[in-house]
Amino acid sequence: MQKCLLTLLLCFIGVYARAQYQVSGTVMDQTGETLIGATIREVGDNNNGTITDFNGKYTIKVSKKNAQLSVSYVGYEDQTVSVQGKTIVDIVLKTSEQTLEEVVVVGYGTQKKESVTGAITSVNQKVLKQTPVANITNALVGKVTGLTAIQQSGEPGYDGATIFVRGKATFTGSTNPLILVDGVERSFGDIDANEIESVSILKDASATAVYGVRGANGVVLVTTKRGEVGAPKVSLTYSYGVQTPTRLTKYCDSYDVLTLFEEGLSNDGKSSQYTPETIAKYRDRSNPTYQYLYPNVDWTEELLKDNTGQMQANVNVSGGGSLFRYFVSVGYMNQDGIYKYSDMSEYNTNAKMERYNFRTNIDVDIRKDVKLMLNLGGIIQDLNFPGTSASDLFYAIKTRLPYYYPMTNPDGSIAEYVNSEGNPYAMLTKTGYAANKSTTLNATAGVTWDMSRLITQGLSLTARLSFDADNYRNVSRSRGYNAYKFSIAETETDLSKGTYANVRTGSEALGYGVTANGTRYTLLEAMLNYSRSFGEHNVTGLLMYNQSSKLIDATDAIKGLPFRKQGIVGRVTYNYAGKYFGEFNMGYNGSENFIQGHRMGFFPAVSLSYVLSEENFLKNTSWLDLLKFRFSYGLVGNDDNGSRFLYQSQWTTGWKTYTFGHTGNGLNLGGAGVYSTGNESVTWEKAKKLNIGLDLDLWKSAIHLTVDVFHERRTDILCTPGTIPSTIGVTSLPSINAGIVTNKGFEIELEHRKNFRNWGYSVKGNFSYAKNKIISADEPDNVDKPWQRRAGTSIDEMYGYIAEGLFQTWDEINDPDIAKTTASNLQPGDIRYKDLNGDGVINDDDRGYLGKNSTPDKIVGLALSGNWKNFDFSVLFQAALGGNTWFTGSAIWPFESKASVSQDVLNNYWSTNNTAEQNANVFYPRLSSDHSDNNYIESTYWLKSSDYLRLKNVEIGYRLPKSVNKFLGVEELRFYANAVNLITWDHMKIFDPESPNGAVNYPQMKVFNFGVHVSF
Repeated sequence: MQKCLLTLLLCFIGVYARAQYQVSGTVMDQTGETLIGATIREVGDNNNGTITDFNGKYTIKVSKKNAQLSVSYVGYEDQTVSVQGKTIVDIVLKTSEQTLEEVVVVGYGTQKKESVTGAITSVNQKVLKQTPVANITNALVGKVTGLTAIQQSGEPGYDGATIFVRGKATFTGSTNPLILVDGVERSFGDIDANEIESVSILKDASATAVYGVRGANGVVLVTTKRGEVGAPKVSLTYSYGVQTPTRLTKYCDSYDVLTLFEEGLSNDGKSSQYTPETIAKYRDRSNPTYQYLYPNVDWTEELLKDNTGQMQANVNVSGGGSLFRYFVSVGYMNQDGIYKYSDMSEYNTNAKMERYNFRTNIDVDIRKDVKLMLNLGGIIQDLNFPGTSASDLFYAIKTRLPYYYPMTNPDGSIAEYVNSEGNPYAMLTKTGYAANKSTTLNATAGVTWDMSRLITQGLSLTARLSFDADNYRNVSRSRGYNAYKFSIAETETDLSKGTYANVRTGSEALGYGVTANGTRYTLLEAMLNYSRSFGEHNVTGLLMYNQSSKLIDATDAIKGLPFRKQGIVGRVTYNYAGKYFGEFNMGYNGSENFIQGHRMGFFPAVSLSYVLSEENFLKNTSWLDLLKFRFSYGLVGNDDNGSRFLYQSQWTTGWKTYTFGHTGNGLNLGGAGVYSTGNESVTWEKAKKLNIGLDLDLWKSAIHLTVDVFHERRTDILCTPGTIPSTIGVTSLPSINAGIVTNKGFEIELEHRKNFRNWGYSVKGNFSYAKNKIISADEPDNVDKPWQRRAGTSIDEMYGYIAEGLFQTWDEINDPDIAKTTASNLQPGDIRYKDLNGDGVINDDDRGYLGKNSTPDKIVGLALSGNWKNFDFSVLFQAALGGNTWFTGSAIWPFESKASVSQDVLNNYWSTNNTAEQNANVFYPRLSSDHSDNNYIESTYWLKSSDYLRLKNVEIGYRLPKSVNKFLGVEELRFYANAVNLITWDHMKIFDPESPNGAVNYPQMKVFNFGVHVSF
């Protein structure tokens, strides 16, 4: 009996032992290098997994001899291998550039790339990190189709780009896309690029219908990184960059400015103010008094550095097991400004930005069917600026003539003359400083319950609650300054004998002012997800409820009332055999911004796709990987019209006056009046969008092509009524939904890539075109002046006169058949304009739309990248075409508002001293000391194309060999150098082509950056 029991026990142990099969092996890449930290799981049992050790080796116990192992590693293709009774299984992974792109983030979920039916473009973290910028919006430029990004300033903390998805389609409402970070509406410019997994641009109605009343302008989805099963992986990144302006306007010195000014006086028929001998002294420095009595100050050179620094550092840790996964990141960014003399006093007056980022994303499997997630993020930002704003300071630099006064007097005091507008040096260093601090904290908690066993397979329920708090505190420590006019005999060589007259009195004490505010945003979401396959039939579904509340503390014009929205989202997808795909998306949502009973709207969209390459007659071809056709059509909305509660009339007291008795003798009493008449019918903009697309992959994805053609018709755009006559007696007409705009275009993305044993390369180009047209703007017919009608023009189309060159002779001036303005002192060298109505006079009736837009309608990107052994490189060229800018104002026009004169004017203006041939080829009209009212008005003469081509980005990197990494005890060590905005080819030459209409502002920067990345 005992022998029987012992035998049974030994058999049981033997059976159990045989049921646990141990498999070992090594995971390596195609070059034979072992991969550290690769994940190996038994197929069918996600809880049974391991990772490779420092030598790329693994050991795992599987449940059966014919078990299958799933092997994955970032940057390589996933692979499934069969054990087949072997005890040693070595695995070779192939490099994949597509790994991060196979899953596409869509509205409220993800989809496999092959099943996407809408127009969606994505970019991953690797591409974003190649651009060394402080604001991540600038890293998207030229890298994705359908996105226009314009950076108008390089000031630290305010250097983000304005972005549009597929151009503009409204002339009243907001043109900004909806930005969502991990599914929650948040700004993303200040997020550390090391935290981001991917950025997806949703462009058509199929992709954005789930956002309903907020989807018309496109949606940008930012997804942050999450932890994966594996040992803790630590990544450290440090970089230091040198910033320098892309372009600064160069101005003439005092001698040239005064010489030109004298010519302007002569042209104006005015007496000379400076003799040639006097003008010569502004260059003569033989006498020590001349630099003070005859100053020659280059304010740009004196106040701005040639370069300044920026530094960025990040450390993040990720990993976890089958029950708990985490990603933790901490980052720091420091960006200095380009102002000089910032450390001359007890406080700093330089522009400066310091930013601290942190993020924690946690996933916990409480049990197999219940998962928790917790996202915590924060951004702390400290900004510092001079007491004078950047716009005022750069305006002063460009409008203070170099001969006005020196920067300082001999004793170091501030130099100024009576009634001067301010010494730029003093404005930078003596007006105090501003310290702006902001804190952003956000949190999202969610739970997902897999109800497959309880109700039906593939059904899950998710609930999420998000809370965001944004707070800022801006402190202004301002003060005035003392300034003196220095006087001395011109022949005196001892400067100590000069006298000083006080011309400005200020206070040495710093004043104190503070503004503080905050925003609180909450979002609640509850969604049912369903995903099921029935043979070759695959079905998914989504039904979700959401509601949000955003409160801006005490600053909203409607007394701090919160912005509230709620809605229902639905999606159904179906595909058969991976060949035929259909998708229906809808949003039913609205906001409190409209009258009760008209606050909700229904926004449906349908999309279809057909994968022709899955047909039997193409499926087995060696050269065709994918041929897919896409179609979508739907309705989305835009409720951001810039005003709240337009359905209500707005009243004010103390505005109207009622008179009792005779005028002048009666009693005047204040009363209430309507300053804004309400319109109960006001509603959101509606956009009907059509998209047709093609996806093509050839020769194992060696060639990839995506083409999209789109058409949008936007209706119910808010307009100020132009067809209602003033005789109706209403002084403030309500806005009405009468505007109509069409927007159409196409996008092309073409890529070729190839990988070999030790090297590989990729060439990727993209082209986006979007052209809008205003169909209706509720305006008078203007039958006699059709050139002034807005209908038929484009959004942002420029308005002014049509120039026909310059008058060259007095015969042209005196010709009665040539129309002229009524400007006084008209003479050769002045601008000649087109008489549109033929009445013989140039006046306001001859102004009209010019067929030129300020916003580019074509965006081009060309990316080149490659690798050879341990070296890698990337190059990005980016272009914006179809835009224009005004060459107007103090930045361009000589002596405008006492402005200085750019060097571009020298030898490039009309003059009686020139030959006829020279005058026929100059740009600037004749000089005027006080501005001719004929020349300095907005016309095509002063319109310049803002087209440009940039060498936007270059990066070169080197990874140490894995044998060296093993010796150092790290997984990867990479050194790299990259740069942004290196070279610009354009028509401007004076200022950066992205600067707004030649405005005086902080310049955009180019950055040369050096960094190191280590992971272990």
